[in-house]
Amino acid sequence: MMNRISFILTIISVVILFGSCNRNVRYIYKKDQKPDSVYTYNIKSEMYRLKPDDILHIKIITTEPDINKLFKIEENAGTQSQNSSNFYLSGFTVNDSGYVKIPILGNIEAAGKTVPEFRKEVVEKTQLYLKDAFVSVKLVNFKISFLGEVNSKGTVYIYQDNIDILEAVSRAGGVTNYADMKAVTVVREEEGKRLVYKLDLTERKLLTSEKFYLYPDDIIIIDPVKAKIAKTNLQDYFFFFSAVSSALSTTALIISLFGK
Repeated sequence: MMNRISFILTIISVVILFGSCNRNVRYIYKKDQKPDSVYTYNIKSEMYRLKPDDILHIKIITTEPDINKLFKIEENAGTQSQNSSNFYLSGFTVNDSGYVKIPILGNIEAAGKTVPEFRKEVVEKTQLYLKDAFVSVKLVNFKISFLGEVNSKGTVYIYQDNIDILEAVSRAGGVTNYADMKAVTVVREEEGKRLVYKLDLTERKLLTSEKFYLYPDDIIIIDPVKAKIAKTNLQDYFFFFSAVSSALSTTALIISLFGK
């Protein structure tokens, strides 16, 4: 009897395993879309505004090397590769008051401004001392964390001004075969609060939503489909029944031996 139950559970497990592996992952598309057709959507993207603890990479360059040394900004330039740790050490942090302190230029307000707006402030301050300076400002702490059904869990650093959810998922190696594209959770910190909202990556209306774009420090969680949950539960039950079956078989064997 127990061997029959174990056999049936094994067959069910194999069916679920192969059935789930054949699942097609569906991204944004339209069922009745014709080949070579083009759809236009208005972009709703609100630019990220700086806040305390953000880290900026600021570069001020002139044609005079001696003047460049006064700013002491290009200490990590040249052949040395830049990574997140270098940026953390050499970058400029927005302090608790919302300001960035730059050599010679002094304190410049950054909190509440977009990166282009802050760069404009730096340019105006720089032109008080230099007329031919090149000014570059980059946000370097733009990172996103992934959990759940992605191929590369963990933190991804984004070296650009903005990124949408689809590109971000691709940076995480794409989704697994068990990803539920209709159940994507984004956790965001905003003004001291945690905002949590759901995204359906199979809906085209997402393209026109402001939620399509991500912010620094966002956490993306992709839930598994029910097939994986069912498979996991079934494996647990199968292990339990196998253990019980083995225990009963062992008990029966012991009773049989001592009964003789």
